[in-house]
Amino acid sequence: MDDILQKAAEKLSLPADVVAGAPRVEITGCRQVFIENHRGVLEYGSELIDVNGGRVTVRIEGADLTLKAMNKNELLIGGNIMSVSFKY
Repeated sequence: MDDILQKAAEKLSLPADVVAGAPRVEITGCRQVFIENHRGVLEYGSELIDVNGGRVTVRIEGADLTLKAMNKNELLIGGNIMSVSFKY
């Protein structure tokens, strides 16, 4: 199955992780994080937010963190972002 995804990614000129449904994380300065392909919020607080990305957890750490917007596939986190890390 992974070989099929790799070939599809090459044909579409996309990273294999995106085709496989891995989360796409976009960081704008130190003020917001946008995540596509999430599977929900695992932990939520003003200093730590863990987002389920399927095979990986996306951890956002900072101060005054807030969930500004969220729908089935996307979410936007605002605040003073100090780090974004991935836990496999």
